[in-house]
Amino acid sequence: MAIKIQNSVGRILKMANRISGAITWRPLGLVDIPRIENWFWNFADVALFDRTLPVPLSPDSLQNSWRKSLEHDTPPCAYWFIAEDTSGTPLGIAGLDSVNYIQGDAVLPFFVGRDHRKQGLATAMTISVLDLAFSQLRLHRVSTFYRDDNTATMRAVKKIGFAEEGRFREGWFVNGERKDTVVAGILSAEWLATRHQVIEKVADSCKLSFAPTCWKEGCG
Repeated sequence: MAIKIQNSVGRILKMANRISGAITWRPLGLVDIPRIENWFWNFADVALFDRTLPVPLSPDSLQNSWRKSLEHDTPPCAYWFIAEDTSGTPLGIAGLDSVNYIQGDAVLPFFVGRDHRKQGLATAMTISVLDLAFSQLRLHRVSTFYRDDNTATMRAVKKIGFAEEGRFREGWFVNGERKDTVVAGILSAEWLATRHQVIEKVADSCKLSFAPTCWKEGCG
């Protein structure tokens, strides 16, 4: 069944997978944090994506940890979005963090709920965020970081066109062990030159396609 994600940066992403109904893609707010706090209770899972949490956070601490990224600033230092289904269930989040307008760079983090992985959602969100970074904000580069044993993230970012740029050796401590932190990046020129080919390649593998934005319910 085709899914639609209404993208605030100008696209509707359609995917064929087992999630049914329309998916909304909109800015993330502080009021959304209590709705995704259960993702952070599985510490082993979160530790695969986030190296900054030494222990699970309480609901209040989690809310406060997001405050700086989500509260308005001029210019904004972060842009976060949430994907949710027709019932309002959160499926995943992604965005740009540590935006530096002088250097023209930002960091791209993303997270998909365990029950909604391996369906192309991470890829769709990443494409959307890169369009925001390079076509709307005119940034020069976007970086992302992942643990070297996180093969799912590695495959996702390489599929999009990120290149491994280096490693922080043993820079990720988890469960008494140290893992390498992989640094990957993509330049604006690289994304703009390969965007259509990347989308076509992704469409062949996960049946993802793009259509003009429709802001009215039921059209498209």
